[in-house]
Amino acid sequence: MTTIVLAAVAPWAVAQGADPIWPQYQGGPGHAGALEDGPQPPFRTRWTFGAPAGEALSAPVIAGDLAIAVGSEAVYGIDVATGEGRSIAARSGGPLSAPAVARVGQIQAVLYLEGSQEPEASASASGTASASTSPSASPSASPSASPDGEAVGPGEVDGSSSFLVAVSLRGGTELWRVPLQAVARSGVTVDDTTAYVGDQQGHVVAVALADGSVTWTAEVPGRVDVPVAVSGGTVYVVARDADAPAVAIAALDTATGERSWQVFPRATSTFGSAPAAGVGFVLVGSADRLVRSIAAEDGTERWTSLVLSFFSPATAPAFAGDAVYAADLSGGLYRIDAADGHREWSHQLNEIVLRSAPVVSGPTVLLGLNDGRLVAFDSESGHLVWESEATPGLVGAIALGSDVVIAVKGGRDGGLIAFEHDPEGELLDLAPPTELETGTTLSRYGLAAAIVLIVALIPGIALRRRLGPPDLSGGDQADPGEDLGDEDAEGGQP
Repeated sequence: MTTIVLAAVAPWAVAQGADPIWPQYQGGPGHAGALEDGPQPPFRTRWTFGAPAGEALSAPVIAGDLAIAVGSEAVYGIDVATGEGRSIAARSGGPLSAPAVARVGQIQAVLYLEGSQEPEASASASGTASASTSPSASPSASPSASPDGEAVGPGEVDGSSSFLVAVSLRGGTELWRVPLQAVARSGVTVDDTTAYVGDQQGHVVAVALADGSVTWTAEVPGRVDVPVAVSGGTVYVVARDADAPAVAIAALDTATGERSWQVFPRATSTFGSAPAAGVGFVLVGSADRLVRSIAAEDGTERWTSLVLSFFSPATAPAFAGDAVYAADLSGGLYRIDAADGHREWSHQLNEIVLRSAPVVSGPTVLLGLNDGRLVAFDSESGHLVWESEATPGLVGAIALGSDVVIAVKGGRDGGLIAFEHDPEGELLDLAPPTELETGTTLSRYGLAAAIVLIVALIPGIALRRRLGPPDLSGGDQADPGEDLGDEDAEGGQP
């Protein structure tokens, strides 16, 4: 395992003219999770990068010859070819989330969240915060804000809030710092000239890359725990309210933050995936075991597709061509027709999928499993064509480079692991199993479900005392509480 060499500043040889290959979560602003000419199996391990003892790492991103991941105390850059790692910048703790790479003026920079671990800030002067159907003005942050973590806004934030920080990749110089109104764990989504983040009090913030000024702030009913998706001039947000319980999917205008529509899938839990958005649609995995395709224009349901179990909030659907790929918590991988939602194949892996999302690498679909395997499938047939050996610690979120697959590695020796094509390796051709191995798989599924339940509910309970009940009105949309007790017609509750 590669040893980390810590440094205050790491002068990486990152070409300023090079375009990032996988600059944010699931590759791009819509989180399609696809690279047309990505690497192909069979694979072999190129390198492993060990995080400091007791520390985990975020989902990785790739910019040129550099892979980047966020840790508790630092943002790390790892040479894609060798696995040699350095600290790009110090980080003052806070929840781990995916960074993003973007241009700040002529400088290639990494954007990341840092700040308090627990949401302890007061909500507002009245003690409550309700969802707003229109954006609210927000003071911009100064590019010269104090780098020691002090709030620079006039009273909007305090020590329990997070910051969005932009740091130069070449020299580790802080370019700007934006104080947020609450703790943020959504990760950073970048589109054109703007970065977008969400926080635990339901604020969605748009920040200009050029100078760190806040373009707009909008509110949604619930916590924003996962990256927002951006496509076609719209920001798609998944917000979870543990008290209702309900999930809201909202569409906001990228220029103004005004809400176009808001819908509430009818499910009695806040389990669900991050969104993925393309031209005319947004995809979300819901607690009622349905993958939903929602029309970008008005929020109506285009189709639904039933899977075996619910989804980890650390996953997202992927899409390429005419197909959607989704992985549920119990280890089912599904190919779904993007036009009408009918299932084309499924492959039950009999292993938990907790921190990984499927990615499409050319004609192959890759996925990380909790038993430490990376697995690869033929995208047309659903046959398993390659798998790594099971190792201690899960394989989580994946980033694709032109000749490398880089994934989070969990466990005691956690960090990152990189795979490259193995010209001497052998491919498999294993058809999907016809049965689920109920004994071992369901016991693991129960444990994973308990973990997801804690992740989904505990932060919401802490926030409830501060925020009060959120405004769940959705304009012309029905109140989600009307039929929350009813079973879904296609398959009931998970």
